[in-house]
Amino acid sequence: MSVFTLSLRSGSSGNSTYIRTDSARIAVDCGMTGKQFALALRSIGEDAIAVDALLLTHEHIDHCSGIGVVMRRYGIPLYTTRSTFEGARDILGNINESLVNIIEPGKAFSIRDTVVLPFSVPHDASDPVGFRIYTAEGDVGVVTDLGHFSPEVKNSLDGCRVVYLEANFDPDLLESGLYPQFLKRRIAGSHGHLSNFDAGDAAVQLLHTGTEAFLLCHLSRDNNRPGLALKTVSERLLREGARAGRDYVINASPRYECSRVYHYRRTLPGQPKSLPSLHEESQITENYTQCTMAVPEIRGGDEGMAAENYTQCTMAAQQNDSVLHLQDGESV
Repeated sequence: MSVFTLSLRSGSSGNSTYIRTDSARIAVDCGMTGKQFALALRSIGEDAIAVDALLLTHEHIDHCSGIGVVMRRYGIPLYTTRSTFEGARDILGNINESLVNIIEPGKAFSIRDTVVLPFSVPHDASDPVGFRIYTAEGDVGVVTDLGHFSPEVKNSLDGCRVVYLEANFDPDLLESGLYPQFLKRRIAGSHGHLSNFDAGDAAVQLLHTGTEAFLLCHLSRDNNRPGLALKTVSERLLREGARAGRDYVINASPRYECSRVYHYRRTLPGQPKSLPSLHEESQITENYTQCTMAVPEIRGGDEGMAAENYTQCTMAAQQNDSVLHLQDGESV
């Protein structure tokens, strides 16, 4: 069997992550309309009616705005902490509360035969959590909002094969931007969001425990750029001797579109290491796709050239945001 996972939406406009294991179909958060949720799944050959569970990380509207309508329309069970459920009640609206399953950080639960571990994360919400989804092919970790990479978060993600890791802002762009000072302090605070540099440091720690694929998520529209986030994290990993395409794969989640799909199978004893592969499942702009594919496509060749090509590609994306514009004309 195999696992595939992707980001359906990512950023302050809305977040949702999809994981399909050999026994369950799981959506983490739903900060999008019910129609957008169904269409996003349909674009990758999945059906919203077949989703087994909604996992809610916290009550902020960019993570839960579509939860209520999706529960009402498709009867999907919700798994979240009590404090988060109480904080999200007004946003969820009138739902069938028999579908609500209260969970606790540190206590694993099962969705069909798939085990899920919620764990506490440092973020300015009532009881925010990240999730680790266990699979025989390798675990998936989701941490989309966190002010710092705490020991608890690190320990909870140790050994995950794929990790959705927040890279929310570039410190220089945040500091020079138009946000009021109180908001800048909140974003950069210990219970706000993770910077590109912090994400790079976290990626190094995760790589040493076995992580093979990073999907950078929750990028700020105003204080970050996908190419800049990719460049910062990859260069931090490169200082540890890790090279994209040889030791790991990496991608950045687009804001209003599905990301490319991470697809992977179990590596059997005696087989060479096989990194999770990236498949183009959505209509992301051609140049952005080329940027994120630049290194994974170069295998078994000159790694120095691969790193150079990747750096050039991500720098080009950083310098020319026109290659990162979305179909509706709004930049990522």
